[in-house]
Amino acid sequence: MSDFSSIIERIDLATRILVLSHDRPDGDAIGSAMATALLLKKVGKDVVVMNHDEVPELLAFLPQTDRIRRPVAGETIDCDLLLVLDSAGRDRIGQAVWDSVPEGVFTINIDHHISNTGYGDLNCVDSTSPATGQILFQLAEAAGWKIDRDIATHLYAAISTDTGSFCYPSTTSETMRIGGALIDAGLDLGKTNQMLYENYPRRRVEAMRILLQDLRFDCDGKCASVKLPLSVSENLGLQLGDTEGVIDVIRAIDSVVVAVFFEELPNGKIRVSSRSKDTAHGVGEICAVFGGGGHTLAAGARLPGPIEKAEALFLEEVANRFDT
Repeated sequence: MSDFSSIIERIDLATRILVLSHDRPDGDAIGSAMATALLLKKVGKDVVVMNHDEVPELLAFLPQTDRIRRPVAGETIDCDLLLVLDSAGRDRIGQAVWDSVPEGVFTINIDHHISNTGYGDLNCVDSTSPATGQILFQLAEAAGWKIDRDIATHLYAAISTDTGSFCYPSTTSETMRIGGALIDAGLDLGKTNQMLYENYPRRRVEAMRILLQDLRFDCDGKCASVKLPLSVSENLGLQLGDTEGVIDVIRAIDSVVVAVFFEELPNGKIRVSSRSKDTAHGVGEICAVFGGGGHTLAAGARLPGPIEKAEALFLEEVANRFDT
């Protein structure tokens, strides 16, 4: 992990900064990117925030998310520094975004995934941190940058969503300290939590009902999984972000150690999200078998379809881990 002073020095020297986060952005990706953009704007930098995909409807309430641009074919963003946030590898970001980045621009990679490939010119990767948003709060603190209400809201969304509302084992006393500091900075805790966790569209609940009807148990009930075929997504009109948190519902079953969610994507790939309650049955290594990664207790991968084949392959690997 790089010293914050090196990052601060590079930012001080920069004039125009491009901020990226991973495709299919979640709360940590959006919150981290926007908090960074607003922090840098306050210290006089010209900032462009870009993502391959639209801001999920669930996160659109966050302040100034309309600043996030999508790539335009043939356009190259004029910048002298690139910050890539919450992205374990270059492959987590679509080629159309990379086509917008000027060749040779100095790149700072800030992330918390243990599977991070260290692709930046300067890498700040803290796998003990539960969220990239936490690292950015610490960076802002080290730099003496003032956190206002909007920035606090973004950082809270980043940290809260990646810690399961401060419930996951990766949550530390430092995480809780930061949560309190964000409230002191003006965060409206009740309103933000309501928007994050009590504002779901009906189609999300309809999808949940369908998924739970086909809930599958393996490994003597220690593994639970659900799958979402593309046809169901299309029939319900599901949007980006609608399935976030689905896996946590089945993970909460008392007998379950490993929970898996299979989602068929329009390109035919199967997006696999997995969670574990026990480091002895970590999902990070399982996902790595299929070219994915993440953390010991939370990881993902992309497998070729059809969805039934991907399901069988992945669950076989899970079963192998319980047998050893």
